[in-house]
Amino acid sequence: MNDPSEQEQAKADAHRDRLTSGIKTFAALFSRLMDLNEFSHPTMVRLTASCMSGVSWLHSSQISGLRHAKLISPGPRTFVAIQQLNYYLHRYKTEKKLLPGTTSSNDYEKAFAITEDGKPPTVGWWIEVFCGIRIPKDIDLYSNKLSESQATNKSLGWAKSMRQLMMSNGIDIISDLDSVLRENYPPKDVDRLRKIKNVLMNGETWTPTEFELELPAITAFSAALGGPDAERAFFE
Repeated sequence: MNDPSEQEQAKADAHRDRLTSGIKTFAALFSRLMDLNEFSHPTMVRLTASCMSGVSWLHSSQISGLRHAKLISPGPRTFVAIQQLNYYLHRYKTEKKLLPGTTSSNDYEKAFAITEDGKPPTVGWWIEVFCGIRIPKDIDLYSNKLSESQATNKSLGWAKSMRQLMMSNGIDIISDLDSVLRENYPPKDVDRLRKIKNVLMNGETWTPTEFELELPAITAFSAALGGPDAERAFFE
């Protein structure tokens, strides 16, 4: 590749691929932050605003775009809002100080925070992850490691194991599924609830990207019913 134009094109392609990978990694990281705290979109919006002295710099449409790796150019304020919420979640987890502007921990009693070397990351760290120039160290992320057939098989295998687990716990998957999901499946948004119900009951499957993003939530669901409590158990 001696043609200068070809070299420049190769560099441009590399930058684009790195950004695409970073956006997917950020989606997995952001989904984990929400799911393990059991944050709905409205709760996420409310708490980020609370941590920003009432300034609303994160909105539901942005949240959806970030979770599904479709928001490719968020403004810097988006990263500031996420970093501030994560910082105060870590503070609550380690020091039991309530988030600014809140009078109880009802919305964040699980208080999971993203960390790097045991500390809540800076705004720059979040931006670097999004841009693909930094890979988080403290968390296993499984982006781009599943084929379509693998995701299909793992979806079906997970559903079968969960049906068996519910049966062993005396749970009727027909009459009790809605209440069990409401109590033990962290995401509360309509689309994901519909999808997991169809995976469990109707043989529907997740795509590779969906499966990777669901890992924290389906692991929490499994653990709550006495099943495997490690993501790797479902991924491998």
